[in-house]
Amino acid sequence: MESFKMNWGRAILISLPFFGITIFWQAYDYIVPLMLVRHFHTSTIGYSMIMSIDNVAALVLLPVFGILSDRVNSRMGRRTPLILWGTIGGLMGLVGMNLADSYQLSISTTERDPLAFILFLFALLIAVVCMSAYRSPATALVADVFIRPLRTKANAMLNFLGGSAGVAFALIGRALLQRGLSLTIYFVALTMVITLLIYLALFRENKTVAKVQKQVKDLGIGDKKTIAGDTLVTKLTKPEFTSLMAILGVVALMYMGYNAFSTHYSNFLTRYLMQDASWTTPFLLRVLLVLIFAFPAAAIASKIGRRKAAIIGLGILAFSFFGMSFIRPDNVNTLYLWSVVFAVGFPLVSINVGPMVLELAKDRDAGRYMGYYYIAATIAQIITPTLASLFIETFNFGFGALTWYAMSFTIFALICALFIKHGDVKPILKTAVAGALETDD
Repeated sequence: MESFKMNWGRAILISLPFFGITIFWQAYDYIVPLMLVRHFHTSTIGYSMIMSIDNVAALVLLPVFGILSDRVNSRMGRRTPLILWGTIGGLMGLVGMNLADSYQLSISTTERDPLAFILFLFALLIAVVCMSAYRSPATALVADVFIRPLRTKANAMLNFLGGSAGVAFALIGRALLQRGLSLTIYFVALTMVITLLIYLALFRENKTVAKVQKQVKDLGIGDKKTIAGDTLVTKLTKPEFTSLMAILGVVALMYMGYNAFSTHYSNFLTRYLMQDASWTTPFLLRVLLVLIFAFPAAAIASKIGRRKAAIIGLGILAFSFFGMSFIRPDNVNTLYLWSVVFAVGFPLVSINVGPMVLELAKDRDAGRYMGYYYIAATIAQIITPTLASLFIETFNFGFGALTWYAMSFTIFALICALFIKHGDVKPILKTAVAGALETDD
């Protein structure tokens, strides 16, 4: 496959909103349960139901806002208005939750105040809706401002900055928790504001999209899927639809395995491997290596194709879970080895499935199709923690069954990937690109 000039500065800019999204959800998932249990005295069932609101809402909101962003036509572009107002609304919700929490603490530390709780839930709903408003549009920018052969590399940067946000919160945000929840919340809010301001100051969506459309024309690759003025929705052929379902199946099944493992990882570590909960080095090693291997994974996909890279990645992932199934308290240090194996395989899948979905859509439909992608991932996030717990507790297999559960769904995802026949980037002739990319800055 031909190697093209990659604008990494542009990739960083369009990834900044995703950085803000990720650090928000890291803080939300960690801090909100603490507020609900410690300050509002919510039961386990109660806070579990509240924490599921974002996943249930995402099933509807992510595709809706993705489709809406496809139809927006403003001076700021199609995606940027939703990124702007979504971030502002998310910040208002985050700060509102903190104010309601502070109000609750000022009244009582032993009983839940109804008004404070209502205000907290109202702010939570604002945050969930607004942050869902721009996840699909933010990732759809990859399709808007990069030609198809470069989207895997752009998605690698998106994943890298998203993962970096998780690391930033793990290292800085949680350290700030020792000084209070409010300080952590304002750290997250400030980070979101800074990334938004940099994005708005340096990125011009309409100008960049026009430049990419000219590039497409110069390369001679303008077809029914890339013509900017074509507003008709994508109509897939039967083989293309089958491939789309297979790709979404890979997304759902892979995250069924991965999210179950990540959700129950702390109990797997403490109750099965008998380690202290503070032993986070293997986890951080895995997270950091996934970030590092994202770019080699993109390079591999550009050489052998996205489908082959994803299949290889799924095989490596399944092998890593298989290896983890033999870890016991007396050989627990082998968790380092299998964390490295995991980190090699995961990016080969995660950075390729999104661009494969986009490859099947018209560029005008990128938001809609990213909504489909997130529906598949969200369904997995809703189902798999509870399903895995049935094997662990109800069926009495224990936490040792977690790795077998994750491996099984990864293998199912691999089988599903074999049915993918469309979604790889089409090679572009060298004669078509000669000199065409020299002006891309």
